[in-house]
Amino acid sequence: PRDRQPAGSCAKCLRGTVHCSHNKFVDATESIDTWEHRCSDCGYRETRAIRCGERTAETIGDPAVCPFCGRRAS
Repeated sequence: PRDRQPAGSCAKCLRGTVHCSHNKFVDATESIDTWEHRCSDCGYRETRAIRCGERTAETIGDPAVCPFCGRRAS
């Protein structure tokens, strides 16, 4: 299930609210954490996906923490 929460105002249009969304996909061989910040007004978005094999603390930090706003997935 998608975990979506407000994350502040949009830096691009200065009008809309940015929502932070987290999804976690898990199957028998891998897991993927995805993060998205999207503006409700202008539609601007940033995304990041992290596969389990790419996870190293030195390069990406904790995949359960949003790389854009720092909130922890619930």
